[in-house]
Amino acid sequence: MVRRVGWLLGIAALAGARPAAATVPSAVLLRAEERLASQFASRGVPYPPEAVSLVALKAEARLELWARSGAGWTFVRSYLVRAASGRLGPKLREGDRQVPEGVYRIAALNPNSSHHLALRVDYPNAFDRARAAEDGRTKLGGDIMIHGGNESVGCLAVGDAAVEEIFALVSRVGTANAQVILSPVDLRRVDPAVASARGETRWLRELYTSLARELRAFALPPDDVAPPRKRPGVARVRCRAYDAADCVRRCARGDVGSCARAGLLYAHGLRVGRDAARGWAFLTKACSGGDAFGCAELGRLYLDDDGFRRDVGRALQLTEAACEGGDGHGCAYLARLCSDRVLYPEAAARCANGRARRAWQRALAALDDRCDGWGAYDCATRADMHLPDDVRAARHWAAASCAGGDPGGCTALARLGGDGAPDARPLFAAACRRGGVWACGLTTSGVVADAAASR
Repeated sequence: MVRRVGWLLGIAALAGARPAAATVPSAVLLRAEERLASQFASRGVPYPPEAVSLVALKAEARLELWARSGAGWTFVRSYLVRAASGRLGPKLREGDRQVPEGVYRIAALNPNSSHHLALRVDYPNAFDRARAAEDGRTKLGGDIMIHGGNESVGCLAVGDAAVEEIFALVSRVGTANAQVILSPVDLRRVDPAVASARGETRWLRELYTSLARELRAFALPPDDVAPPRKRPGVARVRCRAYDAADCVRRCARGDVGSCARAGLLYAHGLRVGRDAARGWAFLTKACSGGDAFGCAELGRLYLDDDGFRRDVGRALQLTEAACEGGDGHGCAYLARLCSDRVLYPEAAARCANGRARRAWQRALAALDDRCDGWGAYDCATRADMHLPDDVRAARHWAAASCAGGDPGGCTALARLGGDGAPDARPLFAAACRRGGVWACGLTTSGVVADAAASR
């Protein structure tokens, strides 16, 4: 248990502040520290650490958290940057909507931000000011924040739960011990010369070379995912619905469709113990073997992963391939990715001309609506597609998915509970009778509690 401490020492008032009465309670930050302590323990890093570094990769929409206790840096987790602003490239002037690029410090903390909580980045730094003087630029702008929510104008919006953890951590270690590296792409995997070739700023290569040098201290394992060997297509599903053992056996015999379903079950812990490593391995094998469903679910993992693989560019590539291969899940994930504003213009152009709407329609046409067998997972995807605009339809499909035996459908149904929501208990009983042992004896309140804890 993290000790209760005094919060918000020496916190400056920043732009976008709410009245002091709206200050986030310290209990919120205590819970955030408890989550962090668990993450640190899983990485074998003492909490609190001596120092932290936040590595933000704009094209990948990934904010990495690294900690130092003793020699060297250790990766702890990553967060999704929930809104892209401007284009790839450095911030040059006030009002250009650009997220800066460079090495920065945290200047101050703001508990009263209009975006829940905020940490101010000390842009412009010495490099920014020197290049501006050489270029004859003035009015460089400022008030660059890491904050909650999912809207951004030159800032990093990471969602409320994520900013609570970052705010609590920096409060604990002190702003003097918190570094922020803002990079256009992952320059550990992209040559700075290649990255700078797309820009017109004369000193861009110098900046990206220095960023690549800074990033050497934050080493990642080799990129371990190969693209599909052939154009993905919809494979026949031969293994029994939600039977991990049967799917694994058939996968070992070369059935890529069964590899994809095994990966789904392990990745999300559906009627089997969650095993992220096995989930990635089975889905990678399925996708590289040409299974469109495997590529769709692999793309979803790239978006949802809280490790070093989180990458919206990869997610876009894989969900596009899956949708073009005829998989409804790929089309559903592509539609959501295109509408969530996490893509920079270079990638977002692939969502232009109504593509998100067409992908949504293709998903509805391709997904099974019978909600039994593997179709129960299709109906869970249908439920998610209708949120947040049509809660009634989402409840309908979640209830049908739950009755068909999909645990995700039952969890979604519980989250959609409230006035007018169907009673989930008969649905759990039906799922139990159909062989869903996870549902036997499960109550609505239990699922609600479990869902709330996972938020």
